[in-house]
Amino acid sequence: MGVNSSENMAIKIDQHRRNSSASSTTEGPSTLERLTELLNRDISLFGTSIGLKQKESLYYELGILLSAGLDIQKSLALVEMGQKNKKFKAELRQIREYIVNGSSLSEALVQSGKFTDFEIFSLQIGEETGQMNEVLEELSSFFKRSIKYRQQLLGALAYPVFVISFAFLVIYFLLNYLVPLFSDVYERFDGELPQITQNIILLSDWLGANSVYLFLTLASIFGLLYWQRRQTWFRRASSWLLLRLPIFGGIFQQLYLSRFAQSMALLLRARIPLLKSVQLVAKMVGFYPIEVSLINAEAEILRGKLLQESLEGYSIYPQQLLALVQVGEESSTLDAMFQKLSDQYNEEVEQKTAVIGSLVEPLLIIFLGVLVGVILVAMYLPLFQLSVGAN
Repeated sequence: MGVNSSENMAIKIDQHRRNSSASSTTEGPSTLERLTELLNRDISLFGTSIGLKQKESLYYELGILLSAGLDIQKSLALVEMGQKNKKFKAELRQIREYIVNGSSLSEALVQSGKFTDFEIFSLQIGEETGQMNEVLEELSSFFKRSIKYRQQLLGALAYPVFVISFAFLVIYFLLNYLVPLFSDVYERFDGELPQITQNIILLSDWLGANSVYLFLTLASIFGLLYWQRRQTWFRRASSWLLLRLPIFGGIFQQLYLSRFAQSMALLLRARIPLLKSVQLVAKMVGFYPIEVSLINAEAEILRGKLLQESLEGYSIYPQQLLALVQVGEESSTLDAMFQKLSDQYNEEVEQKTAVIGSLVEPLLIIFLGVLVGVILVAMYLPLFQLSVGAN
């Protein structure tokens, strides 16, 4: 295959991806989607990891090229040619060199050290069974869905966090700059100020005297939490709090259950044994209650219990999920049941986030307006009283 034909193949792949994206998007981005667009991009710490979008693109394009009859070396060369990210391009070049030296794709990914056991084991199964194209398609679908889960998670949090943070900045500005101006004026008055005005002025004075210490304390707390984020106590406490958040707790539960079900469906469809699937999903689901339950379920399955029996003692799993898992085990359709659960939870999360987005936005704006209004009314109230008294 010449250079021109290789470039044409790469162009066709890009065009196919654009057409697929266009056909699945019928509406323009919402305010919430525009707000979270930056947060949804792949961010690699110190450039040492490969992002979800890059992995989804890699498996998608490899699947197309292998289906077209190309071998793995030429396919990787074409994928590498179409990459703009220099670090990812260098990583693909290194993987291709491993394959040239005699390694299989799964072995090359092991040597690179940038891919999970889940990906490596799935590709190894594909190589051994001759179902590489199907496995690559499943991996691409999995990472595409993972990106969607992350966008839903960020979408549920981004707007409330933004508005609440902006509200605190506005209040800090009013208390630090506006209230002291009124306070200086009111010091010349002989009359007693209204109680609400006195309270606001006292709060402003306290904030002015302690703002540096307050900032340092908050920065230290956030720094400590970030440093401890991988510790068991932090993961347990944060997941407990997340699941009990008003309105959002149920969404997060369904979101992680959908991720769990999608991962199990993918592994079981790839003919990976149930015990190995449970072990891999425990490492990749990223949510403490599910992770702990799967680690314990692994030991229970080894002792002869069914998966449904191993999970029923954990409150994170609703009865409907356990019932469908039981049906799947009894009818040998566990992969189909997990896929059904994943689709169901994903659809419910989309519906709930859409409804909550339309309700939370005006409520947060009202919340911000009330806070600002209280401060302004408290500051102008003495002037109103003086004006009424003069009349």
